[in-house]
Amino acid sequence: MNLDVPTLLVVLAIMSQIAAVSLVTIWVQRRSDRHVLIWALAMQVGAFSCVLLVLRGVVPNWLSIGVANSFTFVALGAAWNGARAFNGRAARWWPVLIAPAIWLIGLQVPAIADSLANRIALSSVLGCVISLALAWEIWANGKDRLVWRGPFAAVPATHAAFLVFRAIAALTMEVSTDIFQGGPLIALGILEPILMMFAATIIGLRLSDERLKNVLKRAASIDGLTGLLNHGAFMDLARARVERTRDDGDSITLLLFDLDRFKQLNDRYGHAAGDAALKAFSAIVKRRVSDKDFVGRVGGEEFAALLVGCGTDRGRQVAERIRADFAGHPVRHAGHSISATVSVGVMTVSGQKADFESLMDAADQALYAAKRGGRDLVFLAAS
Repeated sequence: MNLDVPTLLVVLAIMSQIAAVSLVTIWVQRRSDRHVLIWALAMQVGAFSCVLLVLRGVVPNWLSIGVANSFTFVALGAAWNGARAFNGRAARWWPVLIAPAIWLIGLQVPAIADSLANRIALSSVLGCVISLALAWEIWANGKDRLVWRGPFAAVPATHAAFLVFRAIAALTMEVSTDIFQGGPLIALGILEPILMMFAATIIGLRLSDERLKNVLKRAASIDGLTGLLNHGAFMDLARARVERTRDDGDSITLLLFDLDRFKQLNDRYGHAAGDAALKAFSAIVKRRVSDKDFVGRVGGEEFAALLVGCGTDRGRQVAERIRADFAGHPVRHAGHSISATVSVGVMTVSGQKADFESLMDAADQALYAAKRGGRDLVFLAAS
């Protein structure tokens, strides 16, 4: 089957233009997704490149060879910056100019300028480097665990592998001096980007949608003031983890906290001071627990922490440190130094005895025993 090179270039230009317009439309609806706009720019520059390539013989060679291929490298560089933006990193545009500069300098060398095979080899090497940088940015620099990161990173990685093959083939096979008569190698070199661009657009949008859903899900489960789990999210996650304890045999310790005399604090210093106390306490708790533990704000001034793999002794130690930290560091607000304390109830279960409702009830009884005992205390529930 013969693949017509000009037709493939036209198809690639049209697909790139459609992708650019589609991405801009998505960005208009989600202005915070700056990476989508940068990827749209990459597609638009790619479309310009294809138009210049298909005009070979109509426009001067410095446009259809020099500028056209430079635009291709700029498009890949823009895609790399889009990935940086997706990862929350600042765009860096000066590296994008390195490959076009090398390309334009290379064209001043007769051995490259007068040989289609050598031009293909050079452009393939430059494109391979940028594609690998793009794949690395997508895969290695993300701080989340999005399912679609892997498939998305595989697209530029696969493109890089193809470019290595194309460079070797160009230097070892007989290649025509006319790009439009270059045979299967030239045609495949255009067909492959069509497939990669289509895959990148689809998978990139799936990746963006996946992260958006995660952000919305997180927003629905996080307390806006403290950044901890809200009541519903904590209860659901803690209940599921306690039920799993019946099978894995881990010890689970629940700490229930209640800030002492919180209403009086609000009445005396104002609700903004109360919010400052809640945030200060939340920061202390987050410092004292591990990443595998669950911490939530389960009421107005009530908090809970589920410590995984934690026995009674360590649970009591953690509770005491949190209590002491909060009592020993007055809350600073509006020029006031506000002393505040917290009461804590502690309960530990393990194995087949693990039951979430019983765990909550026992820790709650211990908490109120601490309140009745004079506040600013840690009480252990009877096991």
